[in-house]
Amino acid sequence: MRTTDSRHRAHTVATPTATELWFAMNSLVRDHAVESRARIDARVDMPFSRFRALRRIAVRDMTQSDLARRLGIDAPATSGIVNDLVDRGLVTREPHPTDRRYKVVTITDEGRRIVDSVIADPAIAPTMFATLDDAQRRDLGFLLDALREAAES
Repeated sequence: MRTTDSRHRAHTVATPTATELWFAMNSLVRDHAVESRARIDARVDMPFSRFRALRRIAVRDMTQSDLARRLGIDAPATSGIVNDLVDRGLVTREPHPTDRRYKVVTITDEGRRIVDSVIADPAIAPTMFATLDDAQRRDLGFLLDALREAAES
C-alpha cells in the first residue's frame, strides 16, 4: 500500500493497517463520486438521493428509520424520499408487522429493474475498474461483502 505522495512514495512490504485501507477506500469513493453520480443521473430519471435510497432498499427491506440512519439523513428528508419512491411505484411502505410505530420499505419489481439495470451497466463504474480482471473483481467483491456483513452485525 502506498502511504506517501508520489514524490516520496514507498511500497511497504508490511500489511497495511485497517486505517490505511479505510483512507484508501474512502479517497477512491469520494474522489470519483461526482463522476459516478453524473453517470447514474444520465441513466435513471430521478435525483441521485432517490437512487441511493433505492439501492439500499434493494439489498433488504428496512424501516424508514433504519434507512435514515444508513443514508445519514433526518427522518423528514427520508420521508420525502420514500414518498417520492412510493409515488414512482419503485417501493412500497407498510406498517411493521410487530411494531406499528415503524414503516417497512420494500422494493417493487420496477424498482429492482432500475437498480439491476444500473448495476449491469459497465459504463457506470469509474474507469479505474478496467484495471481489474474477473478474478480480482471477484476477490474484491468477496472482501467488500465481508466488510459489509461485519458492519451490519
